[in-house]
Amino acid sequence: MLKFSALPARLATAAAVSVSAALLLTLTACSPGTEATDDPPMKTESMENEGFPRTIEIPAGAVRDATTLTIDSEPLTIAALDYESAEVLAEIGLADRLVLIPEAVLNPVLGSHTDVLAQVPNTIPVAMELQAETVIALEPDLVVMSPRHGADTSIGDVLEHAGVAALQLPAPWTSPETLSSNIDLIGQATGQEAEAADLIETIQTGFVSAAAAKTSEEPRVLVLTNQAGKPFVTAGNAFPLRLLELAGASSASDVLGFSSTGPITAEQVIEANPDGVVLIDMNGSGDRLFDELIGNPAVATLPGLQEGRMLRVEGRDVQALGLTATVTGLETLTAWVGTLA
Repeated sequence: MLKFSALPARLATAAAVSVSAALLLTLTACSPGTEATDDPPMKTESMENEGFPRTIEIPAGAVRDATTLTIDSEPLTIAALDYESAEVLAEIGLADRLVLIPEAVLNPVLGSHTDVLAQVPNTIPVAMELQAETVIALEPDLVVMSPRHGADTSIGDVLEHAGVAALQLPAPWTSPETLSSNIDLIGQATGQEAEAADLIETIQTGFVSAAAAKTSEEPRVLVLTNQAGKPFVTAGNAFPLRLLELAGASSASDVLGFSSTGPITAEQVIEANPDGVVLIDMNGSGDRLFDELIGNPAVATLPGLQEGRMLRVEGRDVQALGLTATVTGLETLTAWVGTLA
């Protein structure tokens, strides 16, 4: 259910400041008799909406052609319909502009900005359960969404027809490459290009430093998550598996023929016979939802489930929404994979 507090009124004219430090220094230097101070400059009308309107080139995605998005003025109220977009907006300093976010980012095992995002007035369970009318009622200047839960196809066009600027990211957050490209698009849409570029550089540099050298003997690792009240195997095009590859291992889900993340049985774990197992806590319940599966007598005897061959991590460590936390997560994965060889 959508949790409402007072809805913000539509801001007919967005006002914000966006000037570079170099320009501010120049203006100060040109003013005779003015001494430099540490106080921030006062906002003026001439500073408003710098860089806007702007038109963004959005690449083609799996279900959408390449397109453009024109944003008339700097967005002061933003609705983020997926976890990763909410985290990116908070990371680049725009948490106070958010009016709608998925409630899952308030879970500390997933979100890295729970304190500031707890101040956002409205939350939703997941985007796939959201109605376009609910978003329109909030009158946001910008809506950001990804195709992960189908929100782009179910409500994206409705938002556009209603005159709401909707940044429909072309790809889900399933790899380091799409992570970087999506962050870049959000930076362009909000006028925070420099902050977005810094975030991308931090993540990319961290991944290069933390990744393992490729070897011919890659351990097979089974990655499990605790979702929907039961253990799920992570499979297909999933961000944790891309990190696993960078750490020098391969996914044991390939042996089972899984093409997407879903429930897994004890028999399938036995068939996979992994060299090691990663348990991802996605909801803060720890091992509880895994206990029955990994405690199965036949499963428990597998070499890959012995002490030292099971790694427990939190969702933000290995999911794209963790952003910079995934660098530390990759370091942990790489060191652990090295012990499996």
